[in-house]
Amino acid sequence: MNTTADRLRQFQSKIPSKWRENTEARLANQEERRKARKYAMNILNALERVGLSTQSFAEKLGIKYDDLSPILKGHKLPSAKMEADIKTFLNSII
Repeated sequence: MNTTADRLRQFQSKIPSKWRENTEARLANQEERRKARKYAMNILNALERVGLSTQSFAEKLGIKYDDLSPILKGHKLPSAKMEADIKTFLNSII
């Protein structure tokens, strides 16, 4: 006898679903973006305390503002070298 489950099996994909992997990747990305936003807020708060603009901050770090902008917007975390440069600079002015 042909049950509903049997009829549905004929439409089952031959390629296994990657829903779990995709969900885990989205969750990991959310956590990374949360960290990036928190990092950006810490930098912006420090710059505001000392009265330094973001453009001046980029110049003092010796990088283009376009490279610093995604970090200050909380879209991405800095590289290890850039993070070290930022920490060194902020520690020297605070």
